[in-house]
Amino acid sequence: MKQFLLASISLLTSIVGFSQKPTEKTLLWKIEGKNIVTPSYLYGTFHILCPTDYFMHDTIKNMVAQTQQMFLEIDIDDPALTSKMMKNIAMKNGTTIKDLLSEKEYDSVAKLFKEKTHIPITSVQTYKPFMLTSMLYPAMLGCAQISFEKEFEKLAKSHSMEIKGLETIEDQLNVFETIPYKVQAKMLMKTLFEMDKGKTQMAEMVELYKSKDINAMQTNIQGDSDLGKYEKVLLNKRNKNWIPIIEKEIATMPTFIAVGAGHLAGKKGVIYLLRKQGYTVTPIMY
Repeated sequence: MKQFLLASISLLTSIVGFSQKPTEKTLLWKIEGKNIVTPSYLYGTFHILCPTDYFMHDTIKNMVAQTQQMFLEIDIDDPALTSKMMKNIAMKNGTTIKDLLSEKEYDSVAKLFKEKTHIPITSVQTYKPFMLTSMLYPAMLGCAQISFEKEFEKLAKSHSMEIKGLETIEDQLNVFETIPYKVQAKMLMKTLFEMDKGKTQMAEMVELYKSKDINAMQTNIQGDSDLGKYEKVLLNKRNKNWIPIIEKEIATMPTFIAVGAGHLAGKKGVIYLLRKQGYTVTPIMY
């Protein structure tokens, strides 16, 4: 449950990124140049997938084997991760989801949330509404999920590689403090009321991800702009914060970096930002 909740949070914070234009049809990139002796690699994930949609190409496994450490968005191997997450999952000042909705809205949300997650909303009523929204993604997929990050963790351990995070779980959850709780609650309500539409959009994005066509993902998600006004905090600011960490680490040793595919493209994406710093970032077609 912990792994899929973490993956769902990451999916929520990455999904707005598909509104940025990429170039090539690939998810795997080589980082060279500047002060790097041995190349590092950058890969775009889709945080949770159905087993029938999950794929880990041998090319990716080979690139992992050529590196000495792995960076994910957060260190999912941290033994204190669950306790850290639980300390930051609740809204401030004792606010509950009931405080953010009318009585009629709350009753509808409570009923639908229980139907979709099998969890009474009263047991998670203090959670930030975006957290509750993230808990709906497994229902949208409609299957037992595989966490890409968990699979990368297994792969790293098979090579005795250390796993690190580009940010902390506290960083990731505090992003949601910049978005008003009432706005989050309205988005939760919209997601619940439009689950069929959400399932269709999720299925379309998964198919586009499988085709490695991030440009088509952008076309697909464009116009679904509830999160668009918060792109700066959900995506762009985080990308910018990651660059000094990536620079430091790839100068030290060859590193495999796996983050949500939505973080890669565009003029505020990781690929562009690395190129701006003087690195050569080239697509690996597979």
